Parts: sequence; structure tokens; C-alpha cells
Amino acid sequence: MTDYEVSGAPSEEERAIRLEIFVEEQGFKVEFDELDEPGKSLHLLFREGGEAAAVCRIYPSDRSGEWNIGRVAVRKKFRGGGRGRAVMAAAERECRTHGAKSTAVSAQVQARGFYESCGYAAEGKVYLDEHCPHIHMTKVLQEP
Repeated sequence: MTDYEVSGAPSEEERAIRLEIFVEEQGFKVEFDELDEPGKSLHLLFREGGEAAAVCRIYPSDRSGEWNIGRVAVRKKFRGGGRGRAVMAAAERECRTHGAKSTAVSAQVQARGFYESCGYAAEGKVYLDEHCPHIHMTKVLQEP
């Protein structure tokens, strides 16, 4: 899953994936925010066999040289086989093209091991985002 499309706002397919995973599957109430408004972030849509399979969004952080990666979601039927890592690697490459020296994620605590396996390190204390414990994690990007 290395091919992806980039847009300035989430497409209907991206919205559907995020609703499926974050609202229906995980029970979040608020999925879309001001960062989904056109021009506030970049949205990556990954396809497999022509079908929308995964999404994420990226945007500059308040820290100089850092970009955030968020709303990382792989549809259930496409999970496994390293697809989540492929999404993260592509997001990091895309961030790097915009000058990022590091990336950050607001990781669900239950996914912390996944992000650590992608090279992220936890910073600070666990906090709640709606009902779900999260932790801030960062990664220094290596030169390509």
C-alpha cells in the first residue's frame, strides 16, 4: 500500500473510513474538527486493489520543523501485513517533503506498541481524548 492520493480536505471515501473506524468501531463522538477544513491539513487516501483501504492526515505542529500525523486508520479487512507501517512511512515521507525534521502523533494508548515499532517515543503523561487514553509520541526523521 504505497500508492496514495493527497488532498486539502477529506474526501467522501476518507470520511467514510474515519466514521467506520473512529465512530462506529471505537465509539468516538466527535470525529471531524477544524483541521478538516480545506487548507488546514493534508489528507492521504490509500488504495488497495482500487478500493479505499486507509487514511491519515498531516499538518504542521506548533513546534518548528515538526509535523503531526493523525487520524491514522486502516479498514478492518485490510489490517495486517504491515499496512499500518506503510501508511506511517508514507505519511512521514510526505511530511519530509514539506520540510519536517520530526513528526508527532497523539497515540491511543492501546496503539502505543505499534507507534513504538515505527520508531516513536512517548513524551509526557497519558491524557484523555473523549473517553480514550492517549499519549503524545514523537520521532526524529532520518534523512532519506
